Amino acid sequence: MLNSRLEMQHRSDLRPHLEEILSCVKSLHVTLCAVMADIAATRKTMFDNSDNIEIYRTHLKQAIETAKLLVDEAMLSYDSLMRAISDSQQWTN
Repeated sequence: MLNSRLEMQHRSDLRPHLEEILSCVKSLHVTLCAVMADIAATRKTMFDNSDNIEIYRTHLKQAIETAKLLVDEAMLSYDSLMRAISDSQQWTN
């Protein structure tokens, strides 16, 4: 009887936790993409041997435009996974 009571205490719906974790992963993905775009722009600016901030901004815009489609696709995938988790009934502990 004690075991069944403990099982009931530990049994909970994991969907909110999974959604929160996925939201954090999504945020980390976006942050990583921003850092990678910044590094790509800085690297290209350094190879051009330029101290002009406008050239850096141009390179940064180019890097962001290049990565935007990939980031958008990943965000849609995360959203789809979050919907699947919230619609599912199987995520119980």
